[in-house]
Amino acid sequence: MTERATQYGKALYELHLNEDCINDAAKTIADSKDLVDALDNPSVRATEKHAVIDKLFDKSITSFMKVVTDNHMVSQITDIFEAYNDCKIEANNWAKATLYYVTKPDDKQLEAIKSKIAGDTGKDGVELKLVEQPSLVGGFVLKVGDFETDRSIKGHIKQLTQNLMRR
Repeated sequence: MTERATQYGKALYELHLNEDCINDAAKTIADSKDLVDALDNPSVRATEKHAVIDKLFDKSITSFMKVVTDNHMVSQITDIFEAYNDCKIEANNWAKATLYYVTKPDDKQLEAIKSKIAGDTGKDGVELKLVEQPSLVGGFVLKVGDFETDRSIKGHIKQLTQNLMRR
């Protein structure tokens, strides 16, 4: 994520727009690569891009989307929405974590994981992103900020290989 994308995400957060409106805009963008390509295309006139934005997005976010388009930041719009989400998480004193798994944990396990992360980080809650990753063979990898816990079979094999190579 670039510094400019982070700045745009912070600016979006500071607009205090309706969260559903922002989520709808992010979903519209995520669902249409063609839309991003068209809004990012320099051969398409700004007036045409603005007309598309007016038709597709809620009025409260159209000005922001036009600024993003006019400043040639559409290619980074996903990062902008991610930076917005990071601002929201930080403002709510939550931790952001990603769990890579082979077998998805049940709801009780997920709540225990979130509770453990919240306790360890001193945060009020946790936004936990779940990513299925069969290449781990078994177990899981948990990333919280810059900290990573690897309890996967793939990780154990890698560690054993490194230990054997040191001998």
